[in-house]
Amino acid sequence: MDFGDLFGGGASDFFNTIFGGGLNQQRGGRMEDLFGRQPANLNVEQPVEITLEEAYHGTTRTFSQNGSQFTAKIPAGAKTGSKIRLRGKGNASPRGGRGDLFLVVKVQPHAVFKRAGHNLHVTVKVDALTAVLGGQVSVPTLTGPVNLTIRPGTQGGQTHRLKGKGMPYLGDNSLKGDLMAKIHIRIPKELSAEERKLYEQLALMAEGQTV
Repeated sequence: MDFGDLFGGGASDFFNTIFGGGLNQQRGGRMEDLFGRQPANLNVEQPVEITLEEAYHGTTRTFSQNGSQFTAKIPAGAKTGSKIRLRGKGNASPRGGRGDLFLVVKVQPHAVFKRAGHNLHVTVKVDALTAVLGGQVSVPTLTGPVNLTIRPGTQGGQTHRLKGKGMPYLGDNSLKGDLMAKIHIRIPKELSAEERKLYEQLALMAEGQTV
């Protein structure tokens, strides 16, 4: 805001009387000159994309500035919208010093996992026989596959919670969320003649008929 616009033509005479004649001569009487502030914002925001794996383990990025390079650490647990502050890596001030650089994190979508806060969600395919009889299936996690016990009679859509297999907490990596494994029953598309005969026998038994 220009004080001349606010108070009219007499503004410069008013401020010259109170603060002295040199106040408005250099920068046109702007408010930032009155308080000694810089007109430009010295802080800078820089978007940076990372994978979900990088968000889990933590990662680094290298940047160039004024002919020199520096490495920034992105801590484990970062999520979309997280800001990492790098002091003194922003714009230079004509009066000396520098502002700060803020890295604004964006985590890329993952092909397997969906993130919800500190928890991860994954779909686990289970064949029909394992769902009926019970057994074990392999479940992917960000630290490698683990075995999940399927109880007999498991239904499609049921969700199993794997504690501590989610995302680490930003600032305290000893804490982690959970992995929510949703069961999807996989129905075979093609059957051999023997398999079809067995399924037909099961169908007859379900109807109460003698095989």
